[in-house]
Amino acid sequence: MKRKPEANKLCLSCRRPCKQAAAVVISSCPRYYPGPKIKRENWKQLEFDLISLH
Repeated sequence: MKRKPEANKLCLSCRRPCKQAAAVVISSCPRYYPGPKIKRENWKQLEFDLISLH
């Protein structure tokens, strides 16, 4: 089995298959195509009053 080499951080978030090695320093890429933005919900922990359950 061939193992994929580690990709650069900028390349990991790109959809294109042209991934650069992790040792390469890239500040920007003209072919950068980011993935879709996924809306994330921030869930809040509900507070329960455990004393009033008696």
